[in-house]
Amino acid sequence: MTQDSSGFLIPAHNCLVCMGDSITEAPDGYVTVMRNLISAVYPERAIEVLNAGVSGNRVVDMLARLDRDVIQAKPDWVTVNVGINDVWHGANGVSLEQYEPLLKQLVQQLQHDTNAQIVLVTPTIIGEDISSAENITLNGYVEAMERVSRQLNVHLAPMHQEFIRTLERGHSANPNFSLTTDGVHMNPIGNHVMAMILLRFLGF
Repeated sequence: MTQDSSGFLIPAHNCLVCMGDSITEAPDGYVTVMRNLISAVYPERAIEVLNAGVSGNRVVDMLARLDRDVIQAKPDWVTVNVGINDVWHGANGVSLEQYEPLLKQLVQQLQHDTNAQIVLVTPTIIGEDISSAENITLNGYVEAMERVSRQLNVHLAPMHQEFIRTLERGHSANPNFSLTTDGVHMNPIGNHVMAMILLRFLGF
């Protein structure tokens, strides 16, 4: 990655496509926050930010629509946030043994069919008790995404770790501090936290 003097990694007239599930798709979610902040701070760059989130998506669903929703947009940058539904949907989810090779296939297809910079975004949480069984299971998916990032030499935004760190800091001051509405979907604070973590990773 190269930076200009401002530090922000996305150059003028680039297209950023954000792929994900309902957390990404949310009309007032982190993608909208990112788009607004980029436009506010770097209006001269005219960066296009496209939302490719679809509610309920697992890695297998994202792979199936990758060409239509991402590759055909000819992106310069792609963020991929996947893993919550793969765990949260239980028997209808995607096992860890399937998740890792499917995620690898998704990244390899992006590498083959685009020249985009790819940023894997580790999944957030399932319930705000970080020691819950679902979050312990989710850790395996976070680690799988980290492995794919290393193996295929793509960027990794440590959303999971930073999200937990923010929760812990908030709870230390206020036991009722929350980043979600239901343990998964973001409240306004959660959306801003996600946007700021990702933008900070991009040198914003």
